[in-house]
Amino acid sequence: MSALVLESRQRRDRIGLKGPRAAQWLIANGIASPPEPNTWMLCGENPGSDALLVARLGATEFFLEDGAAGMKLKDIAPDLDENPPGVYPVLREDFALSLGGARVHDVLAQVCNVNFSALSLEARPLIMTLMIGVSVLVVPQGAAAERQYRIWCDPTFGPYLGESLGAVVIECGGRYTGACG
Repeated sequence: MSALVLESRQRRDRIGLKGPRAAQWLIANGIASPPEPNTWMLCGENPGSDALLVARLGATEFFLEDGAAGMKLKDIAPDLDENPPGVYPVLREDFALSLGGARVHDVLAQVCNVNFSALSLEARPLIMTLMIGVSVLVVPQGAAAERQYRIWCDPTFGPYLGESLGAVVIECGGRYTGACG
């Protein structure tokens, strides 16, 4: 990985769900979920880029994103469309970015008030905060020396967030790949 890279990651399936029976619905569909709110986990046979990301946003709300070649969400989406009792779909059309590299914390220090370098990755924290004035969901991954941050925001703010972060990344000597819009 280069010193700093920002990539647009739009081509992944995402599902949101909430409700008093959301966790049980996930289990019934073969998906484990994190036991604590504001945490995440990877599910699947391959823990790499093809694994399903399952994030617990609150006690009864979940965000799921398929891996690069994942197909799990396409398989279970029809079950969610059948309106299972106590489970409510949440529209997820998030704009997605990935920020990583050795100088990632230089960028984050300029655009957000969370000290990401101090986070313990073993706890698999899920951070909901503001970044350049935009509400974001952030999942930190990787080892301390090679941290990567997956970032999602409302799609209407995506181009602004991508362009603004991209400018800071370039100022810090990195590169931005992918289209903003």
